[in-house]
Amino acid sequence: MRFAIALALCLALIAPAAAEEARYRLELQISWSKATHPHDWPEAGGHMSGLVGATHNSRYVMFADGRTASSGLKLVAENGRAGIMMAEFTEAKRRGRIGEILQAGGIDKVPGAIRLEFTAKESHPLVSFVTMLAPSPDWFTGAGSVPLRKEGEWVKRLRIPLWVWDAGTDSGSSYLSANMETQPAQSIRLLATPHVLDGRGLAKVGSALLTRIDK
Repeated sequence: MRFAIALALCLALIAPAAAEEARYRLELQISWSKATHPHDWPEAGGHMSGLVGATHNSRYVMFADGRTASSGLKLVAENGRAGIMMAEFTEAKRRGRIGEILQAGGIDKVPGAIRLEFTAKESHPLVSFVTMLAPSPDWFTGAGSVPLRKEGEWVKRLRIPLWVWDAGTDSGSSYLSANMETQPAQSIRLLATPHVLDGRGLAKVGSALLTRIDK
């Protein structure tokens, strides 16, 4: 009996501990273009703002269907400005809700790609990120609260479809609409106008690929 206990203790000491953190590559592969979304396509073409995001725990929500956009998300969605969002991240980080803050440059002319790397920790195993579709009233794409751990293990690879979201803060109905602030603000929801519809339903604007790169 003592031998069995001692053996178990030895095995526990030499067994590799579960990784407390994991390094990931995030790549947004944007297909949004006149060819894929011809309705009302702006003559000058489209571009994407810089990407902003964060790793976080369940106490933080960057965006979700039915929620109201924060001041930071409103500015990113309306004009691609990330200053207020960065301030929100800083406060959430101070409260322990956010781990690493993510930033990357945008796309000058779509289609194209946005790439970055980040580290996720057990304390902050979720990731969220957004980028603005431009020009647009308040439309953005991204993913919210994506789990990077499943059944106690870090996810190795995950592909996420990218849909267009309406932040609910501007009532413009076309890419080039003048600013029309929505008062009171409506909830965040998937955009379902002809701009993002095809014969099969909603047309995604690309996909996000998360790949673990430290193993």
